[in-house]
Amino acid sequence: MEDIDAEFGQVRKSRLQVDPDSITRDLSADYEQQAFLRKIQLVTGGKSRSGGHTDSQLVGKRPISQDLSEEPGTKRSKTNTSAIQHASFCQFQTHLLKQLNNTLPPSKSRLPGFVQEANREIERILKQSIVQKESHSAIVVGPRSHYKTAIINHNLALMAQKYAQQFVTIRLNGLIHTEHAAINSIAYQLESKLRTLHGNKNGDLQISSGSLTEVFEKILRLIDATTVGNNNFSNSSRTEKVSVLFIFDEIDTFAGPLRQTLLYNLFDMVEHARVPVCILGCTTKINVVEHLEKRVNSRFSQRIIHIPTVKTLETFVDATREQLTVELPNEFTDTWNQLLAQKLKDETCNFFKMIKNNYETFRSLVLLKNSMFGLIARAKTIEELIEGLENCKPMDAYNQNQFDNSLSAKVKSLSDLELALIIAAGRVSLKTEDNVNFNLAYAEYSNMVKDVNKKMPIIPQASGTSLVLESTLRVWGKQDVKNVWENLIDLDLLAEKGSVGLRISALAAFQASNYHAMGTTIPFDLRTYQMQITLQELRRTVPKSSVYYSWTQL
Repeated sequence: MEDIDAEFGQVRKSRLQVDPDSITRDLSADYEQQAFLRKIQLVTGGKSRSGGHTDSQLVGKRPISQDLSEEPGTKRSKTNTSAIQHASFCQFQTHLLKQLNNTLPPSKSRLPGFVQEANREIERILKQSIVQKESHSAIVVGPRSHYKTAIINHNLALMAQKYAQQFVTIRLNGLIHTEHAAINSIAYQLESKLRTLHGNKNGDLQISSGSLTEVFEKILRLIDATTVGNNNFSNSSRTEKVSVLFIFDEIDTFAGPLRQTLLYNLFDMVEHARVPVCILGCTTKINVVEHLEKRVNSRFSQRIIHIPTVKTLETFVDATREQLTVELPNEFTDTWNQLLAQKLKDETCNFFKMIKNNYETFRSLVLLKNSMFGLIARAKTIEELIEGLENCKPMDAYNQNQFDNSLSAKVKSLSDLELALIIAAGRVSLKTEDNVNFNLAYAEYSNMVKDVNKKMPIIPQASGTSLVLESTLRVWGKQDVKNVWENLIDLDLLAEKGSVGLRISALAAFQASNYHAMGTTIPFDLRTYQMQITLQELRRTVPKSSVYYSWTQL
């Protein structure tokens, strides 16, 4: 340091505090360029269309007020008008999409007219359970996509606006939950809902542990200990209790001939629990009550709510009008409603023909509404929306894609080995009138290939030997065909027996209730599957030119 002071003089300390960021910023600045830019004088205005004169030079020739009032003002007004129209159309478009998707607020959403009678019955049951604290049980029966769950959700949303602290909802699905999984799901949903409602601190209690009876006793104890005001007084009156609603989708899967313990305990809660309990089950099986055990049937209220189907074309058209008519204070509302009414009256237009085709085939409002999502979402103006509704090209494209995703379309896309194996599985299923596993399907496949190879012509040679043609089919090994079998499962052409349908036998019910446990113990070769397409349907789908067409008939 002394050498530096001797050469350069004493270094003075700075009194200003400098941070590293300012030093880096100072080094990155080009002060010469900044000084040069400051010397440039900026001229306001620009060149006119006649010569190189500026606006200041044209003041005497053309009034500035006139120029401002004509061109810029007109452009600004046009821009504002288009922006307002675009915002208005976006509001209309969003409202219509929410209406099709049933995501509007409960007070603004509507249900079709043909389900209003069932809607009133379900509304009455829910009001009696939530407001009057009564216990009820009912089963809602109807075809798929016919507003069974939608009616329940709609009424629950309306009830939640006034009585959100009065009830908790527990949802179960028979295609997802087995009996053991359903019990654990009930315990988890109950704890989480009560904790959300009242900050319940009983989450440390392991109510899902123990036997089935013990679990239900813990569930009843937890429900009974919680009141509407969270007073936690076991002696509180029934009107202060929290109503518990059980919503079952596919309730028929729990109505097999074996181990209906879950339904028995739930229906027993309706009669003997000190808390109001309501059970609403949804199913597509009309005869679901016939499969209930006597002890379960005696505790069921025998209340069946049928969701009616559309029986006439006029009813289907009216339901379409109700679902697509918009009630919104918007400039495009009247245009849309008038066009919709016109199209529904004109039997020669494409839109009416599509509705009629839907009525004669599926009779599904859900399919009709889904086909209109792309049409409405992609439209940028009301003109594009009207044009799409007139030619119905986006709806035709959606329906074509849906048909391409059908089982018959999947069969047409299969390779030769996959097609041979699915036909073999269909033959086994038809022969045994039961489900099929991999071993049976592979044995049928290998036998069919060997029979075909035996029928191949043999050309005798002069030397006494025979020449076999090379067009014989190859019998693939079992390990190779396993991958093909897994592909058929992924394509939903095969479904595991424990995950579909009403339990028609004790073995099926046992496999369903122990599905998760047995999936790891049963070998892959012996797992039973149910065909999603029959051999007769395969015969209509497989082309006659295929070498496997003759296999589609026993």
